[in-house]
Amino acid sequence: MEQIQLSLSQNRRNIKCNQKDSLFVSVNLSLDESTQLIKQSHHVSLAIDCSGSMYGEPLDDAKNAALEAIRSLSPDTLVSIVAFETEAKIILSARSANDPNISEVINSLEDGGGTAMYDGIDMAFNSLQNHPDSDMIKKLMLFTDGEPTVGPDDNEIIKRCKEIRNQGISVDVFGIGIDYNENLTKSISEAGGGTWEHVENTKDLQETVMLQMTELEKTVIVNPQLEITLMNGAELSAAAMIRPTYKKIDLSKYQMNGNKVVFGIKDIIIDQSQTIAMRISIPPLQTTQPTPLVTARILKKADEVIAVATATIACSDDPEIYGLITDPNPTADFQSGLATAFLQDGIKNNDDEKTKLGKTIIANLKKDAEKGNLSQETQVAVKNVQELGGFVTSEMSEAEKKEAMHQSTKIGAPSSEPTSQPEPEPQPEPQPEQQSQLTFPCPNCAARLKRGAKFCGKCGKPINKQEDSQS
Repeated sequence: MEQIQLSLSQNRRNIKCNQKDSLFVSVNLSLDESTQLIKQSHHVSLAIDCSGSMYGEPLDDAKNAALEAIRSLSPDTLVSIVAFETEAKIILSARSANDPNISEVINSLEDGGGTAMYDGIDMAFNSLQNHPDSDMIKKLMLFTDGEPTVGPDDNEIIKRCKEIRNQGISVDVFGIGIDYNENLTKSISEAGGGTWEHVENTKDLQETVMLQMTELEKTVIVNPQLEITLMNGAELSAAAMIRPTYKKIDLSKYQMNGNKVVFGIKDIIIDQSQTIAMRISIPPLQTTQPTPLVTARILKKADEVIAVATATIACSDDPEIYGLITDPNPTADFQSGLATAFLQDGIKNNDDEKTKLGKTIIANLKKDAEKGNLSQETQVAVKNVQELGGFVTSEMSEAEKKEAMHQSTKIGAPSSEPTSQPEPEPQPEPQPEQQSQLTFPCPNCAARLKRGAKFCGKCGKPINKQEDSQS
């Protein structure tokens, strides 16, 4: 049985009474470390571009990557393969991953004419649907080096991938080389709830595909939904997924049902956390007591609630209370996503103004990071978006644009190098009697607070002045 850990973080717990305001709130989701991977059946369908542009090394590397990945799967995993060029065709109907004929079928692939991408995706989806086991975890992997030249246009392809995702199937895309349409392949992966990988050096393709195969077998919940319920009068003004991959959430595409909205998130995978950062506009408040601001629910199979968390808000007329930042991470996560969105627009549309806006936000983020009070995960996002900003220029080549766009989806991904907080200035350690005089324990959570504090930065509850004086 999966054990979902769901929490909400907010940058402030109070706003000024009788005044409109906005807060940054993060939805944080992961699996409890005690969660055991229950053996489930899997089916992966590969849609491989065999158009003329795949001639030679690209197709050879795609075939080798497919072979190595399939060999890594458990014997009872089902595999099917579709090849597409001017037409799409099933070259391998679903069978066990250890079937000895798979290697021969893959090695027989040859390049052909145009690129019927829609038909390739659609046929791979139909192969997956031929096994309607509701508990089977399914994944569609698309390998391509170009743009569709045959069949329905880009919008129809994206629409089809949304329909595939609604059936509980994720779509991963591997863009090979430098000639493919990065905007389309990125959109396909986002619509299909999967990942988008840019593989300029086709020799890296095997490792990249193997990683996705590993995630397939570590998947616990497919196609979960995040339900957000706001207090009356509040508005969800912006939202973005920050980790495991970045994706701006276009709220105009989701219908609010009263004060509630539901949208899909990534499959829940062991050892992988998810963060959705939001900006919420709050109506004027009069209550000084904590009241529910936003409730998040994770839904499984559309209507089964498997986790719930609520963030509260109160008002105060004391500037020290309503101005207190209790957690800087939701703001930094949100701003990292906002900077990324501007940089993506700058790359996609050659828009120097958007790029400039993104880099301005990054400069402010750097100042926040230097204060040293961000979590390790948020530091990673800030560091990655700083590196992205340094890479994006108006003189980038097409290959560099593809790489930059790909990296922009990975701002929440940890790098191999550890990210550390700036070393604090050395301070003389207070003596025990001095410590007692300088601080007192919070009566609610026992955190050490400075004398005169009116608000606990850890639990968010106000401090009674009488309790301070008696401590």
